[in-house]
Amino acid sequence: MSTNTLDIRQIRNIPALLGEVDIVRSIQLLPGVSTVGEGAGGFNVRGGAADQNLVLLDEAPVYNTSHLFGFFSIFNPDAVKEVTLVKGGIPARYGGRSSSLLDVRMSEGNYRELRVDGGIGLVFSRLALEGPLKKDTASFLLAARRSYIDFLAAPFLEEDMKDALFNFYDLTAKVNYRVNKRNSLFISGTLARDNFGQSFTFNWGNTTTTARWNHLFSDRLFMNLTGIYSNYDYELRFGEAGEQSFNWDSKILNFSLKPDFIFYLNASNTLRFGAKATWYKFEPGNGVVGNWDESNNISLPLKYALESGVYLENEQRLGAGIALQYGLRYSRFNYLGPGKVYTYHDTVPNEPRRLKQEYEAGRSESITVYDQLEPRFSLKIGIGDNSSLKASYNRQAQYLHLVSNTAATTPWTSGRRVPIISSPKPPASTPLVTSGILARLSMRPLNCIIKIF
Repeated sequence: MSTNTLDIRQIRNIPALLGEVDIVRSIQLLPGVSTVGEGAGGFNVRGGAADQNLVLLDEAPVYNTSHLFGFFSIFNPDAVKEVTLVKGGIPARYGGRSSSLLDVRMSEGNYRELRVDGGIGLVFSRLALEGPLKKDTASFLLAARRSYIDFLAAPFLEEDMKDALFNFYDLTAKVNYRVNKRNSLFISGTLARDNFGQSFTFNWGNTTTTARWNHLFSDRLFMNLTGIYSNYDYELRFGEAGEQSFNWDSKILNFSLKPDFIFYLNASNTLRFGAKATWYKFEPGNGVVGNWDESNNISLPLKYALESGVYLENEQRLGAGIALQYGLRYSRFNYLGPGKVYTYHDTVPNEPRRLKQEYEAGRSESITVYDQLEPRFSLKIGIGDNSSLKASYNRQAQYLHLVSNTAATTPWTSGRRVPIISSPKPPASTPLVTSGILARLSMRPLNCIIKIF
């Protein structure tokens, strides 16, 4: 239901900005997808916000997909095999966002021969190398891009602008190893970064790593065991040490473990089940304001959380032309210490809730928990050779949300997530997003606050 799958050959045939193929720009041409705005990263799906899209690169979450303020994405087309956008009927094995799923899969490389590909463009140049490490058994892929506007502009800049920064780059790599007929190993990763500034500098970047083990227990039972690392950070600096200066950086770091199983019940039923656990470390802001010989640390406390989920789903065919996909997912978000915890008296109409108690939670102590059952159902009925009727129902929970205090397209307002960290758990009739403390991860300089609702 509402699924579009594009391989890289189709994407290359789509007209591109400045002749450069881009994954995110390509999917914005699909029905139901719109751009966030000119010069802004991200996309909207069927009215959903940009932070409600789950973006995965070889199963690793990507929190900010933009290069050059959104004109390009961090997905190198030389390293991409196919892209799947699911706008409705999202399977139970995916969770964490409420609007759509963008699943970007990297190429496995060439198992038989060495190939080199590349190009020189108006904005950046690229080079890709793929080939066998061991013929028919192991392969590798290495792809890199870098913009060179700074090199081209250097001869025309004044002396005080010679050290100006304005570039981006990304490096993507993948190694595949077929151990035997029943076991395969895959390791992939990407490193992407943007650098801008002169008298002041700011930069942002993504780092992801995915390690996956495929194991075939029998002709009917298959397993994928995946370990995932993702790190998004941005940095803002101006001034020199020993003078008036401001240094600020922020980060979202997470580790995930994800076992998935596929069991072929019979020719008409494919059963999938599994689990996922993700540990988060949020650095809302590490800031130091310098004033000649003095400095003031305005850093915000670190935040920790554990998000987990289990699922069961079935793909079933009922005769010719009728297909079902149904399942259930249980998700849980646990906000962990250390941190300050506030409890309040019961709500009184027309009066603010009075503070009852506050205390300091210990490290890894559970502060509050949110959970949700998420049923999923999709139906497809074929009508002739060229038409079909589809319907779906989804209930999805999202525990991380974007907080933005401006419409500007700077990196600190175009892709930051914040955890809901209220305590105690609010009444069922109260919207979660307005009932807790939001640790703001998207802040402009010197606007560092904690909002309490």
